[in-house]
Amino acid sequence: MKCANCGAEIKLGCVYCSVCGKEAQIVPDYNVEEDILKELLEEDDKPSKNASSNGKKKKSLKNSQKKKKEAEQKKKQKQKRLLITVSVLIAIAIIGVIIVLLVQNSHKKSFDYQYQKGISYTEEKNYTKALTYFEQAEKLQPDNVDVLLRMADLYRLRKDETSEEAYLLQILTLDKNNEEAYQMLIALYDKQKEYDKLQDLYEQSDSDKIKALFDNYEVKAPEFSEEAGEYNDTIEIELMADSDCTIYYTLNGDSPIEKGMEYTEPISLEDEKEYTIKAVAKDARGFYSEIAEADYEITFEAPDSANVTPAAGTYYDAQSISIQVPAGSTAYYTWDGSTPTQDSDVYSEPLEMPQGNNVLSVLVVDDHGLASPVIRYNYIYLPE
Repeated sequence: MKCANCGAEIKLGCVYCSVCGKEAQIVPDYNVEEDILKELLEEDDKPSKNASSNGKKKKSLKNSQKKKKEAEQKKKQKQKRLLITVSVLIAIAIIGVIIVLLVQNSHKKSFDYQYQKGISYTEEKNYTKALTYFEQAEKLQPDNVDVLLRMADLYRLRKDETSEEAYLLQILTLDKNNEEAYQMLIALYDKQKEYDKLQDLYEQSDSDKIKALFDNYEVKAPEFSEEAGEYNDTIEIELMADSDCTIYYTLNGDSPIEKGMEYTEPISLEDEKEYTIKAVAKDARGFYSEIAEADYEITFEAPDSANVTPAAGTYYDAQSISIQVPAGSTAYYTWDGSTPTQDSDVYSEPLEMPQGNNVLSVLVVDDHGLASPVIRYNYIYLPE
C-alpha cells in the first residue's frame, strides 16, 4: 500500500508513512490522478519510450487533473443534493407529525367527531369503543341529553343496569319529562321488580303524557260508598277496589301508604267530629294506586220534641195516650208537671189518661245522648 501523501510504499501493518510521517489511509479514496501517474511511471520504465510519448504524458496529466476537479465537483454536488434531499424529507416528516398531532388534538376537542365516531362504533356493535367516544363527547357537552341517552342504551346493551339507571336519572334532572328516559326506566324497574321505584317514578311527574306510560301498571284508586260532606248522624263508609287489591286507609289525613290500616269491614263514623279519610289500593305486584280522599263532618242534632196523641184538652171518655218516639231514641215522662229526666219513667206502651186535671211532660233522648225540648200536654179527664 502506498502513502496517499508522498506515494512512498508503506509496509504491511504500519499505520504511519516512514517517509513523510502521515497517517496511512486504510481504505484509500479512489484517486484518478494517482492511477494516471502510475500509468505514466510504468511507461517511463519501458526502454522503448520516445519523446513524443512525453508530450502525451503531459497532456494526459492535465486531463487527469481536470477529471479530478470534475469528479470532486460532482461529488460535492451529489453530497449537496443528498443533504438537501435528506433535509427536505426530515422537514416533511416533521410537518407530517405536526399535522397528525394537530388533527388528533382537533378531533379530541371536536364534539361532532366524538359523537359521530360513537354512533359508528355503535352500529358496528363495538359497544366498548362507542362508549369511549361518547364519554369524550360528554366531557365536551356534559348536559347533552342525546349523548346521555345513547350512553344509557349502551349500558343496557352491556347489561350494566346500575350505570344505565344512573344515566337515565341524570337525564331526568336535566329534562324532567323526557319520555324516552321514562320508558327505559319503566322497563328497567319492571324487569328488576322494583315496584316502589316505579311508584316513585310515577309520582314525580305531573305530565299526563308521562303518566300515560304507566297505564299497564296503573291501579284503580278506591271508591267511597258515601259522598263526602256533612252528616247529622252516624254513617258507615265502605271502600271498594279491584278484587286483587288490598286497601289501606287512615281517618286523620295521614298517608295510607306509610301509616294505613288494612280495610276489612265498613268504617263507622260514630263520633261528632271531622274525618279525613285517605285510602289507597295495592295490587299483587305491590304497585299502589293514587290516593283517594274524602272529608266527612259528623254533627249530631238534638231530636225534635215528641209527638203525642190525642191533643191536650178536656175529655169525658177514657183515652189512650200514644207518644211517637224516633228510632234509636227513648222517651221519658212525668204526670205531675215536673221536668222529666233520664231517671223518669220510660215510655214503652200507650198510657191511660188519668182522671182529673193532669200535665203530661215528655222528654226524648236520642242514642247520642242529645235531648229534645220538653213538651207538656194538659189533660182534663172528667168521666160521666
